[in-house]
Amino acid sequence: MARRSGAESTESASAVESAALAAENAAVDARAVVTAAERAEWAAEMAAAGIVPGRRPETRRSAGRKTISGVQALNYVVEASLQDWKARPVDAEQVRLLDAVRECDLTINRAHAARATAIDDLARRVASTAVTGRPLARVMLTQQAQAAGEQGRPLQRWSETQAAEEGLVAELGCLLRVHENTARNLLCVSKTLQHDLPATRARLAAGLISYRHVEVIVDNALSLPADSWAAFEAEALTGSEDLTVGQLKKRAVTVRELSHPESIVTRHKKALSQRCFSVMPARDGMACLELTLSQEDAAAITDRVDTLARSLHNAAALEPVDNRHLGQQRLDVAVDLLLTGVTETGLGAGVQGLVNVTVPVLTLMGHSEAPGTLDGFGPINAETARRVAATAKSFTRILIHPETSAVLSVGKTRYKVPADLKKWLEIRDGTCRFPGCTRQARHSEIDHTHDWQYNGETRWNNLAHLCKRGHRLKTETGWTAQQTPDGVLHWTSPAGKHYATHPATRLGPNSATSEYIPATSTVQRPIDVWADLAVLTPDDPNQAGDTAPF
Repeated sequence: MARRSGAESTESASAVESAALAAENAAVDARAVVTAAERAEWAAEMAAAGIVPGRRPETRRSAGRKTISGVQALNYVVEASLQDWKARPVDAEQVRLLDAVRECDLTINRAHAARATAIDDLARRVASTAVTGRPLARVMLTQQAQAAGEQGRPLQRWSETQAAEEGLVAELGCLLRVHENTARNLLCVSKTLQHDLPATRARLAAGLISYRHVEVIVDNALSLPADSWAAFEAEALTGSEDLTVGQLKKRAVTVRELSHPESIVTRHKKALSQRCFSVMPARDGMACLELTLSQEDAAAITDRVDTLARSLHNAAALEPVDNRHLGQQRLDVAVDLLLTGVTETGLGAGVQGLVNVTVPVLTLMGHSEAPGTLDGFGPINAETARRVAATAKSFTRILIHPETSAVLSVGKTRYKVPADLKKWLEIRDGTCRFPGCTRQARHSEIDHTHDWQYNGETRWNNLAHLCKRGHRLKTETGWTAQQTPDGVLHWTSPAGKHYATHPATRLGPNSATSEYIPATSTVQRPIDVWADLAVLTPDDPNQAGDTAPF
């Protein structure tokens, strides 16, 4: 029995080995089949390309002096395949879509040319008629002139032509929903295109260049004497249809520099008068600070900031407690210098900025993560809002109701509530209330919506902030405004267009300041000359021959 059992075990082991060997042989045979198929496919490809391994190829002169290897033959196959791929037919649908995109771009460029023509026609119409200038009664003008003479100051009034021009700028800005400066640029570029740069206008009308290309040409041309515009335009436009805006700008700057009759010293003195400082809100609680200054000042500032930042960086390398990278350290150094530094004369010592921060009550209490609002910039995260509301001396804390957003408190450390109507209006308006203007309310003037000299009341629902330009537009041009109880200003332009501006902060009707009633003024009110000016109609014989005192 023992011998039989041992024999059976041996037979079983032999069967397992045989099966394993058979499986291995089958795998080898399968790989051989695959390899043979690959070789056959390779040989077919080389035969199709006219290449035989071991034979000098007749189609390659450089390989005629040597026998090519298998790798070289494969390279020839790949090259032949690449040539076939390059010769493939184009995708007709892709071509159609690309052509559609190009046609849209041409249409946009042509439309910009047509818009420039329309804007210039509009400007010439207004200049010839001055229809948007607001007429002023002679009696009022006489009173103002007399008051100015008694106070020893000039009578600061816009002429009817200037009032018409300023009214047009405001009209165009509101119509196109662009800033005042953008509207002025549109008027300037349109006029220059129509009358001074015909080649540029022709290319824009043909769709060959974009409006951004045009702005580059016009901007550089306007910095040159008028008698050199034609030569500059011809040189700068050479091949412009094949240039990006950046490439054209580089060429235009070079051409301008070479053709400018004034020395760079003289031009630099003029450029210094245009230095400026600006800030733009950005996303995620950030902002962009921009300085336009002389190169030597920029270089000195850069060197100082970089030197201080590198000293911090080197110290952190010895004792790694500061994990900021060098770029962050440069920025933080610049911020610290601007916030706490002083000028050479000591100007700035102890001076702090004054900013309003609006915080929902529940956020301040830590029961909500609703963002706060930083005056002039926008939303800030709840943690930052709580910190500046609790500790920062340069911020005025404004608490608002979490559901109605009605103001609950503006603090009592800087002014009284509700007597301080000016602060109340500043919080409500946020910015100038003229359409499209973003100047902060605290840098604007408070205006009577219904003119005070025409019996308008000094009351919260008849007051709003306007920048100096917006104030003069309302006073001296055909722009008019009406204010509703919710603080919305409804503007009507000289052309009869209607625009509305909304307050930045919604103040509840139960706010103590909303019940503010000013004391009766003892100042003698001006005569309402407009109340006696009836509308003249041909059907009214009693008014025949009368004329308005303009």
